[in-house]
Amino acid sequence: MDTPRPSPAEGLKSGSTHLRGPIAEELLNDSTSFSKPAVGLLKFHGVYQQDDRDLRKTSPSKVYSSMVRVGVPGGRLTTEQYLHLDSLADRAGDGTLRITSRQGVQYHYVGKRDLKAHIAAINAAGLGTWAACGDVVRNVTASPEPLEGRPDLTQTVRLVARELKPKSRAYIEIWMDGEKAASLDEPETESLYGDTYLPRKFKVCFVHAGDNTVDVYANDLGFVAHASGDQVEAYTVLAGGGMGQSNGVKESTPRLADVVCDIQPGEVLEVAKAVVSIHRDFGNRSNRRLARLKYVIQDRGIDWFRQELASRLGRPLTPARPLTWTRGDDYLGWHRSAPGEWFFGLRVISGRIKDALRPAIRAVVEEFRPEIRFTVQQNMLLCGILEARKSDFEASLRRNGIVTGDALPPVLRHSMSCPALPTCGQAITESERTLPEIADQVQSLFNGANLSTLPVRLRTTGCPNGCARPYTAEIGVVGESVNLYTLYLGGSETGERLARPWRKLVPVADIAATLEPLVCRFATERSPNESFGDWFTRVQPE
Repeated sequence: MDTPRPSPAEGLKSGSTHLRGPIAEELLNDSTSFSKPAVGLLKFHGVYQQDDRDLRKTSPSKVYSSMVRVGVPGGRLTTEQYLHLDSLADRAGDGTLRITSRQGVQYHYVGKRDLKAHIAAINAAGLGTWAACGDVVRNVTASPEPLEGRPDLTQTVRLVARELKPKSRAYIEIWMDGEKAASLDEPETESLYGDTYLPRKFKVCFVHAGDNTVDVYANDLGFVAHASGDQVEAYTVLAGGGMGQSNGVKESTPRLADVVCDIQPGEVLEVAKAVVSIHRDFGNRSNRRLARLKYVIQDRGIDWFRQELASRLGRPLTPARPLTWTRGDDYLGWHRSAPGEWFFGLRVISGRIKDALRPAIRAVVEEFRPEIRFTVQQNMLLCGILEARKSDFEASLRRNGIVTGDALPPVLRHSMSCPALPTCGQAITESERTLPEIADQVQSLFNGANLSTLPVRLRTTGCPNGCARPYTAEIGVVGESVNLYTLYLGGSETGERLARPWRKLVPVADIAATLEPLVCRFATERSPNESFGDWFTRVQPE
């Protein structure tokens, strides 16, 4: 049997001198765009070259810019870091910040000439874009809520994030003018990744048991923390999750992670490196559409994976304890974090901090100096508010015109979307720009069924790649063609069940009419306190 030919991306990585390629040289030329090899390597540096697809029909040539992604392990920023990132939105890009579905920040429409200064300024705040994209371990996510009496996972999250980054000095050389480290006599070594890095991206997540606000089952690798008092006593390891799928490739599917084993807190980094190495060694390097860890486990089986992990660790695995989930929604509004101290969950629709909202949030942050924590549901938590200042904080929100989550309709309050058009090169159709219309349609249906206060989890994407995780939503709206969507229904409130495709190629204007018969049935057939996703899964309507 012939060995499959590696994809072109493998040759690009192996010949890049550890992710340098022609990036530095091309930053100096007068072109408004990068070459194809540079574009492929820029992803490892946290940069995607994009063109404005709204202008394709009117402009004689493509109008290029870059999306720049900042990795924020666990979503935690100091007051000063947030204010610094906010100020950069006025220097480059379109004047917005976007909270990502992995607790990072994205800038859109950053010009090539501004790119180096922009990334250097991000690093000046103790943050960075290195490995925010590309075939490596990306930003490590974690439960962001500082609830009273719950262990703080920050130290472990940051350790894993730091130790799983590529060791190449390419990023420092290119963006911060660091001295060149690589030579023929003293080659750099990537002991974890090797010269070709991973077959595809790899996502790691930490979550507190019972509280799945981070969609842990959607990750390549998850660690579920079990607490004894304010200390972590053990982690349950999950592996093999991923949301992406590709049109026309029936083997590509969304998949939930499998429960693997339990480990001790001191074993987290060792286990993480071992799982990454399994992906490195067994992942598909010929077909990138089937190159995630989920396909390794899907093809070889979870028992094989456990044996391989045990072999690499050099010891048998401890069986995993049962997992039970009680919550999946973000903590919006007020919640206690410590005696005399609270945090406030602020709803940010589609994660987009723009227009009047940006200076309004900045004013509140400057006045109260909170720690900022981003969530994977694209919201932000303002932490460390003293109890004596809660009323002042609420007054500041009102004074600055900030609409809180409890003032929004439930569907919009619990929605997510990816950016899609006009910037994302993968987008087939709209997502972020059409979310308010779709949310309003769905909300009207539930209002008409006398269920106006019922939470419904809606997520939209402009293509099947699933960046907003529509496949674990109660209602997932996934772009398949221009203004045509596949409706996925039946995900759970707590993220441990996949939705299933229900209707294909639905025009955006017909989404409400398509769902209306179901919502009417749900209103009359549901059990007390039954969610829409649970009802759909129980009844299995055709």
